[in-house]
Amino acid sequence: MSKHATSEAVMVWAGPRMHLVQYPVRRGELYNQVAVFESDSYTPHSDDWGTEAELEERFAGTCQAVRDALPLVSRDRRWPLYDRAPVDQWVFGRIALLGDAAHPMLQYLAQGACQALEDAVALGHALEQSSSLERALATYASLRSPRASRIQTNARRFGEICHLEGMGATLRNMLLASRSPENFDDISWVWTPATAAAPAL
Repeated sequence: MSKHATSEAVMVWAGPRMHLVQYPVRRGELYNQVAVFESDSYTPHSDDWGTEAELEERFAGTCQAVRDALPLVSRDRRWPLYDRAPVDQWVFGRIALLGDAAHPMLQYLAQGACQALEDAVALGHALEQSSSLERALATYASLRSPRASRIQTNARRFGEICHLEGMGATLRNMLLASRSPENFDDISWVWTPATAAAPAL
């Protein structure tokens, strides 16, 4: 295990089109490590991409701490990551989309399940307060779509920032180095109540 594995912090080792994230779970009894990279072999017509060999090749030039940790990353799960641009229509007659069906998002803001829960709460309130199903579904969609879509697109943006190369990575690192570790002001809107005003990014 990496010498950094005793930290309670979330560690993100970012590199060109890849990253390794590490953090303790279950009160420190387990240590989660996930290696993510953009595959050069991706094709929609094949599942032969994102392989273990490609993982090893992509991370071969990383720093020593990442290379030390990589053999401990579990190889029994391979999770292709997909998202899509936000859709305008969440309601189709008596059917409403919720969670990933409405807004599949990448993991970079850790909001996939959170946004599904917000959907469920909003839908429940709309059904409770509306006089008809059609009105309830329309209310639910109009309340949830702007916030969920914004988080969906920003999750992709955060991934792009994490995976920058060259000068982009240099500028990202300079910006992050100038910030306090506790400074999340520019994205605090993600974790505030949905009714709170959200500053534009």
